[in-house]
Amino acid sequence: MKRKSTMVELVQELEKIRAGCRGEDRDRLDFLIQEAKAGEYHDYKNQKYTCGKVAVVTLLKGVGKAECDWLARRVMNGEFDEEADEEDKANLKKAALEGGFSEAQCKELFGL
Repeated sequence: MKRKSTMVELVQELEKIRAGCRGEDRDRLDFLIQEAKAGEYHDYKNQKYTCGKVAVVTLLKGVGKAECDWLARRVMNGEFDEEADEEDKANLKKAALEGGFSEAQCKELFGL
């Protein structure tokens, strides 16, 4: 299975669901779309949540629509798990070094 991006394909899925919504459901989906576009559910780029995937699953289930529950299940099953790009790897290494890891540990543990 090709992994999909929370910043692209998840946004597209949310927009499809949003098209059939009104009122509070539409507002909730607008919020989810905004956060997804900002990278808040991305495995490496999120800045807001400790774990963006847990956050998006919780928020999706809170909408209370079958389509959102199905999308939450897809997220939980790993369909939207991103691979680290070069920027993500550099940020991970920087954080590890600042947290007390050595260069050797970064290489051994993370391949960085």
